[in-house]
Amino acid sequence: MGTRLLFIALLVSTLSRSRAQEMLLGEASNPVSMRSRGIVDIETYVFHNEAQFYALRLGYNYGLQNERHVFGMSLPLVHTVFKADYAGFENTTGFGDLKMSYLFVPYVRENVAGLARVTVSLDVTAPTGEYRLGRGAGAWLYKPGVIFTFSPGPALSFYPEMRFQFSGSDANIQAGTDGVPDPDDPQKDSQVQNMSLALPMVAELEEWQGWFAVNALYTRSFVENTNFFFVRMDIGKMMGDRASASLRITKFIAGQPRLNVVVQASAVFFMR
Repeated sequence: MGTRLLFIALLVSTLSRSRAQEMLLGEASNPVSMRSRGIVDIETYVFHNEAQFYALRLGYNYGLQNERHVFGMSLPLVHTVFKADYAGFENTTGFGDLKMSYLFVPYVRENVAGLARVTVSLDVTAPTGEYRLGRGAGAWLYKPGVIFTFSPGPALSFYPEMRFQFSGSDANIQAGTDGVPDPDDPQKDSQVQNMSLALPMVAELEEWQGWFAVNALYTRSFVENTNFFFVRMDIGKMMGDRASASLRITKFIAGQPRLNVVVQASAVFFMR
């Protein structure tokens, strides 16, 4: 009798752990996850003139129990490498711009094929980094947007999104990207006015406990009157029941940006 009870307890524990892991696989691959989590990102940005910068970004997202609201904050430690004479400031290290984010879900339908969720987003970036050294934009940045979640099947999801980005004053920023400062020209140029569209497709690989994603990105800079096109690839894997690791590569395709390639490695630790 005791052996049977032990076997049943182990079976229930295994099934519960499996369900939790499957649930977290969907959350780990979800770009608009509503779960509380800590995030560690290592990023490198390479420009066409060989200028580059590296960043170690620490972040935390706090999600409410109703899974309708998420508040986030992240701050990067940036090392900038210039390919020119900047009077001894060619290689410097310091904090970059503080990023604050908020997600709100006004519409959600569980376990349906089709439109499953609508998420409203707002990113606000504070100019805490020194823009003269290529570590910040030198201005407040605001980026409202909306993200839709379409799930045609249990292991395939689309997250089309539209966002607008604008600055409160003149900024030093790499046009056509997500608020990236320009180390090649660390000066304030003009105000930022961008519209961006993205179409991420995420496929869950349940047997591997990972996922693969492809994202086509388009940005229109109204200030420069220029279009930018990028392609992004993500591959990630669960590392136990409460953590995941992923690699993201973004490549310039068309337009006239100074940015060439972005490589980001990320580790996520789920709190609940």
